Amino acid sequence: MMTLAKLAAVAIGVGVLGGAGFVYRAFGAFLPWHEEEEAARLAGISAITRGSVVADIGAGTGRFSLAMARRVGPSGRIYSTELSSVAVAALNAAAAREGLRNLIAVKAEALDTHLPDACCDVVFLRNVYHHVTDPATFARSLSRAVRDDGLLVIVDFDEGALWLHGDAPGDAPPRRAGHGVNRAAAIAEITAAGFHLEREIADWSAPMWLLVFRPR
Repeated sequence: MMTLAKLAAVAIGVGVLGGAGFVYRAFGAFLPWHEEEEAARLAGISAITRGSVVADIGAGTGRFSLAMARRVGPSGRIYSTELSSVAVAALNAAAAREGLRNLIAVKAEALDTHLPDACCDVVFLRNVYHHVTDPATFARSLSRAVRDDGLLVIVDFDEGALWLHGDAPGDAPPRRAGHGVNRAAAIAEITAAGFHLEREIADWSAPMWLLVFRPR
């Protein structure tokens, strides 16, 4: 017969496992070993193949850039942007460690990617757009980098989706109430800048959504 202590232990165990499962389902997309899988899915949606030229805006540590660099191969190219010289140097070092000569780290500014004009088949932002303070100016910079037949892909999450993070980050636009950006607001801002929404995936990788735009 199960004692009260054993029942309590089982209940706690189930609660912990259930909580862990909930957190994994809600935030598993942010785990570092998912980059290769997500890069493959993004490549399929945006027709990234060997030889493609792709930009990763706000690349962070570069894990996603490295996954894409391996995917496009030596004949392709990845522009990987970050705001600080330290981050750019770290991206270059990571590419060197992996033996990837097709990754070009670029020092950007908050509202200017500093990418060459019409350089890219695909420009993507993964969990970066909610930090943008001036969407119109930033979108013009994105537009210059995307080829006429290219794609702009935005992956982000709604305000409040990452409740563990609390309020909006310090550099978030004042009109955003929480950490994230409303999907409809992002669509309105990017289309107002001259892009056409081609595809929308609300449940791209929980809690993230995905938007695919073409230049008009």
